[in-house]
Amino acid sequence: MEPSHDVVWPRSPRGVQKRRRAPRLNTLAGTSVAFLWDYLFRGDELFPVLAAQLEARFPDIEIVDYPEFGNLHGADEKERVGRLPDDLRNRGVDAVVSGMGC
Repeated sequence: MEPSHDVVWPRSPRGVQKRRRAPRLNTLAGTSVAFLWDYLFRGDELFPVLAAQLEARFPDIEIVDYPEFGNLHGADEKERVGRLPDDLRNRGVDAVVSGMGC
């Protein structure tokens, strides 16, 4: 009689299902771009440089800076992230730059 062995799959099932991406913007000219940050790694240095470069390239761009949304990794992270879609919509944001450290 041949021995029998149980077989297991080393990966867990996906917790988040794949979704179709939003369409890309043709240009950032005339758009509103939000900066989001978790206050962990150098966003206070990076975002001003990025904003200056974007504003030089697209003079009519509007930057909604990260302090408008607060720390997305703080004690109230769940609430802040939960209301983020409404916050972005209410501010007329067209695109997001997310600076989240690992």
